[in-house]
Amino acid sequence: MMNLTRCSPLACAVAVVALGGAPQTAAVDENWAQWRGPDGLGVAAGTSYPEEWSPAKNVAWKVPVEGRGHSSPVIWGDHLFLTTSIKGEQVAGRTAPDHLGFDLKPGYLHADSEGVDYTHALKVLAYNSRTGKLLWERTSYDGLMHDNRHRKNTYASSTTVTDGEIVYAYFEAAGLYAYDFNGKLVWKASLGDIAKAGMGPGTSPVLFENLIILQNDQEMGTGSAIVALDKRTGKEVWKVERATRRSWATPLLVKAAGRTELIASGAEMVFAYDPRTGKELWRVEGVRSHPIPSAVAGHGLVFLSAGSAAKVAMAVRPGTNGDLTGTDKVVWSYNKGTAYVPSPIMVGDYLYLMSEAGLLTCLDARTGVV
Repeated sequence: MMNLTRCSPLACAVAVVALGGAPQTAAVDENWAQWRGPDGLGVAAGTSYPEEWSPAKNVAWKVPVEGRGHSSPVIWGDHLFLTTSIKGEQVAGRTAPDHLGFDLKPGYLHADSEGVDYTHALKVLAYNSRTGKLLWERTSYDGLMHDNRHRKNTYASSTTVTDGEIVYAYFEAAGLYAYDFNGKLVWKASLGDIAKAGMGPGTSPVLFENLIILQNDQEMGTGSAIVALDKRTGKEVWKVERATRRSWATPLLVKAAGRTELIASGAEMVFAYDPRTGKELWRVEGVRSHPIPSAVAGHGLVFLSAGSAAKVAMAVRPGTNGDLTGTDKVVWSYNKGTAYVPSPIMVGDYLYLMSEAGLLTCLDARTGVV
């Protein structure tokens, strides 16, 4: 099993293996099929991985990757999938769509927004996960982007997802692409023009049974939706309109009270949906800041956080219906130490929050006590 890091402008893919590790633990994590791996929780079950690495230590292979990307690697057996965005020619005079500010007035332009006046090639890359050999690369889109991105973001920030037969790559306004493991395009679909105040993409797709589900919140809520497509054809199965503003968090699937729930973070409201139909199951007051960190779950609770403005972490008990705001289903809340971007991790009885300043906070997952 391996980890992989990205750097830019010339990105580098670095695989790290457990040297001399027990084979049974490596097999546990043979597949890392989506954003944050098994169950979307960001935790590997194996125990034989190295605790440190450097350019000269515990590196199995390293290959250069052209372009920029914040997407995480996805691994299925001998295949490792990654996306990248390669900046092309400038198109003078091209501007981004008009954005609303928090005052709902048009003309908002973030000082760090850029990119819409350049063409970009968006690519999906497949490597042999054990050797680093490039198996294939495909250009999904090559042209002008619909909107700007933050200068620290990229147009290849959404992580792919795979079921072991098809790998799905999502580039928001530039489309969703399904490739087989030989690199053949099976289908592609457009979700329409998606704009997020010129900050760029971030949310990743999730698979549930025969559905691929996408959280497409944008701007100040107009046009926001959760969408489910048939993973075999790309045809829409259901779509639920939302009034929540732009978000970058990836939805989380959890099991509670004998059912599966799709948890979608939001600034105004957090919602739980039936992933088969899109029917709303419950809602609770949102994270109030930009919904960028993804949720985690454990001990019968769902943990949500955000930290761009208000610092919010909270634990909600799923498995019920209705509006849970102000009820005992909101088990605890904590208002320090949350991150603008990084997602929390839950291991054992502990929930870990890390801020951009590198401050690590450990909470009792059941009680929220530091």
